[in-house]
Amino acid sequence: MILTAATTLFDELLETIAQLEQDNISAVNEPFPYLKIANQFMHSLQSLVLAGSFDDQQKEIRFFKTVKPKFRCLQLYYLALQEINFKRPKDGKKILKKFYADEMHKICAFRCYNQQMLNYYYSGSNDMDALLFLRKVDEHPYWLLKLKLDRDERFSTPADHLVAKIMSMDKIQAYLAEEIVKLGGASFGNSTPKLENTKEYKWTGETINLVELAYGLYYTGEINNGNAGIAEIVRLFEKIFNIAIGKPSRRFTEIKQRKRLSKTKYLDQMKTAIDKRIDEDDEFLPKPNFR
Repeated sequence: MILTAATTLFDELLETIAQLEQDNISAVNEPFPYLKIANQFMHSLQSLVLAGSFDDQQKEIRFFKTVKPKFRCLQLYYLALQEINFKRPKDGKKILKKFYADEMHKICAFRCYNQQMLNYYYSGSNDMDALLFLRKVDEHPYWLLKLKLDRDERFSTPADHLVAKIMSMDKIQAYLAEEIVKLGGASFGNSTPKLENTKEYKWTGETINLVELAYGLYYTGEINNGNAGIAEIVRLFEKIFNIAIGKPSRRFTEIKQRKRLSKTKYLDQMKTAIDKRIDEDDEFLPKPNFR
């Protein structure tokens, strides 16, 4: 199935990106290696689609609405970082801050120009999916602006590129906002005032469990709109819990090599524990008295 293969391919893409981060190659300062990798995986994704077929229209819609845009989003994000690096002024903090602010204004203009598509995308609507995310459609919603198709129409729909653009704009906006905050004197590490007599927390479980949690947060993009790398998340955990985790990619290999047990043993245990507590609470809910 294309969807299953594409999901596996995206996981491989994220792992490759994580490896670049482990090698201390910064996506912000050196986006080209990341862009090169993203281009290679997009080419593999296209080959996968052209060599196969979707079982039904719903799976085709799902692919072009949620799967392909994740690949394209990374391409557009790294391309935007590369352009920002090329245009970034060297003339001082004030000018640099204005440059970042101007880039933010461009994102605002993009959002205004595509407001109806943004509303549709963020609302989770699906009533017009057949017009937006199927190939070779004869019509599209009147409000869909700036149609963007790939060179091969067998690999494009009226709106999949625009969805990817929206996703990449979110990532670029988060990056620009962080840079502006840094220029204002704050930083990620000291933006929160330190409390006196703050209790120290130490991770007392198995270290590999913390690695599972870190990768779960990384692959779901829950931190900084998905802009936090696996190395950053692991270092954050090390700092919070006073523990040495080591190289994340090596620890992740331990997870992948699990055979007898679930590869996500700890996350499964967390789910079981939460479900058990909910069931226990439900058992003791007072029954309504209708007399």
